[in-house]
Amino acid sequence: MRVVVAEPFSETGLAVLREHGVDVVECHNASRETLRKALAGADGLIVRSQTIVDRELLAAAPQLAVVARAGAGVDTIDVAAATEAGIVVLNTPGANTLAAVELTFGLMLAAFRNIPAAAQETRAGTWERKRFEGRELAGKTLGLVGLGRIGSAVAARAKAFEMRVVAHDPFFAPGRAEALDLKLVGLHELLQRADVVSLHVPLTTQTAGLLDAARLALMKPTAWLVNASRGVIVDENALLQALDDGTIAGAALDVLSEEPPRDASSASRLVRHPKTLVTPHLGGSTVEAQERIATELAREMVAVLEGGPAAGAVNAPSGGAGSEDLKPFVEVAHLLGRAYPQLVAGGSFANFALVTQGAIAAFDPAPLVASFLTGLLQATTDRRVSIVNALAIAEELGIAVNAFGEPRHGMLASSVRVTCGGRSLGGTVGRAGEARLSEVDGLAVDAILEGTLIFTRHHDVPGVIGRVGTILGEADVNISGMQVSRADEGGDAAMILSIDRPADGATLDRLRGLKGLHDVRVVTI
Repeated sequence: MRVVVAEPFSETGLAVLREHGVDVVECHNASRETLRKALAGADGLIVRSQTIVDRELLAAAPQLAVVARAGAGVDTIDVAAATEAGIVVLNTPGANTLAAVELTFGLMLAAFRNIPAAAQETRAGTWERKRFEGRELAGKTLGLVGLGRIGSAVAARAKAFEMRVVAHDPFFAPGRAEALDLKLVGLHELLQRADVVSLHVPLTTQTAGLLDAARLALMKPTAWLVNASRGVIVDENALLQALDDGTIAGAALDVLSEEPPRDASSASRLVRHPKTLVTPHLGGSTVEAQERIATELAREMVAVLEGGPAAGAVNAPSGGAGSEDLKPFVEVAHLLGRAYPQLVAGGSFANFALVTQGAIAAFDPAPLVASFLTGLLQATTDRRVSIVNALAIAEELGIAVNAFGEPRHGMLASSVRVTCGGRSLGGTVGRAGEARLSEVDGLAVDAILEGTLIFTRHHDVPGVIGRVGTILGEADVNISGMQVSRADEGGDAAMILSIDRPADGATLDRLRGLKGLHDVRVVTI
């Protein structure tokens, strides 16, 4: 596996890649042509915010399976073109959350207490206190536009500053707002009430230019605007006019429409304006955040390159509000897809039912369906399959998955079950977060879905288990785990053995020849 790193990337992440046998090619500050040549045989590409990953660049990388953005946004990546090519697009929206939240409060405190100007003048030799008299955050109303990871975390911490919090987010559930002890209001009301308006929305066609002249005019003349999301969410010319006219008191900005700004541009004028405090996009720029970003991104990239799912893929189906709860089950669904054709060889692969049971039944199962199909199709077709194009390939092959939720099943709080043609597999997530097989054709089992497993069906009579163990022992195959399940005493039973190394063909033939055993399958995860 070969990964091109187009921009500076933490050594922590590079180490994760190399540990998994990835050949890392660093192309920092390389020309466009040099990058194109490096991508000719690459499987992965890592960028930050400077590299433009457009259709033309993707066309130069016929083997590319994943593009990873070390950060939250994907503004510089043509996600539609990547999706058409079956390329997974990754980012790390949660890794820099804490850093962005702390910077937001840093901007608010710096603005309200005049910290940068006071520090600069003190360094110059003056000692003035009256001129830098500020205001407290306590008792002020914080208006949050956007309640994603960062906005919600800002809301929670604002309570420690004794701030009142109002928020606007049309996609945020009222029940969650109550849990955060904040009030959801319309955008106009928020702008009219807030002493600080803080933006935490992604860049979309709906949010570009969201704060225009008309909306800025709704703000209090004593209010500050804080923007640590994306520069173009604010109409910069309108903001300059509002500052000049005294419509608002000031703006603390970590992002601009152009970074770095060109001379005489609106962004450049904001940097120099006496009523602004501007930092050079420091949102995720902490040592801890960069290490988290690099580690998470590298692990997700390795998972994709090894054929696994990517729970955080930008262009994969999303679980909506329950996505964090569903994430562990994305891996379970993928491994069930890998295991199904090995356990049900010769069975039907046309019309599946995927059932989410228990606590996860209320969430959108789309990510699980895509992940299941990715695992299934990688084992049953020579097509290049990823979580991005699995649904389209399944449709071409006539494979359908009907997904729905059911109440809690048995003792498991949550589980995923796939059935087709009378055969079924079920899986769940263990206490340590590991994927576990929990059901085979209605029989309850418990085995970690990793390594090599031997699955048998046999009559529930004395001696069968011992004879299986003897044959494997004679072949120097160690059994690391065993699970036996039966429907009725003396009837049909199933056994799953976790073994330390694969058994050879002769050993498997001996097992298949045992009296009482009527099915022996090997599953490699």
